[in-house]
Amino acid sequence: MGIDQDLFRAAMGQLASGIAVVTVHVEGEDHGFTASSFTSLSLDPALVLVCVMRDTRSHLLIEQAGHYAVSILAGAQQELGERFADALVVDRFAGLTLERALSGARLIPNSLAWVDCKLREVFPGGDHSIFVGEVVAGFASDNADALLYHDRHWGRFVSAP
Repeated sequence: MGIDQDLFRAAMGQLASGIAVVTVHVEGEDHGFTASSFTSLSLDPALVLVCVMRDTRSHLLIEQAGHYAVSILAGAQQELGERFADALVVDRFAGLTLERALSGARLIPNSLAWVDCKLREVFPGGDHSIFVGEVVAGFASDNADALLYHDRHWGRFVSAP
């Protein structure tokens, strides 16, 4: 027996989280998606993790590439978060001027931060896999305006003066 999936989804939705776009460059093509489960894992060595549904193309591409980059979106970047979350968008990178990370993965401009990762380990996690990445490069802005997701709604966090 276990918790009802709708109740579980509602309970987990009460945890506000930042919005991260995960990108990968493989066989000359760029791919990306909005991740709902991304976090730091270790300071020494610098590790992060992202959870990806096993039956998605993104899962296969990260395994093939052996790397990924993650851009943490700023408050004004909701449209980008929605674009990379929308499975119906064919070219999520259309119209964007993007830089490349050392791995070749695209970076979202004007994001709050980004990390470029070498895939270190993959662990099973139910219908997802946990991709542990070793951070090989990164950037952090001093912008305090963050894009958040809470209870199935997009919002912004701006720190108090």
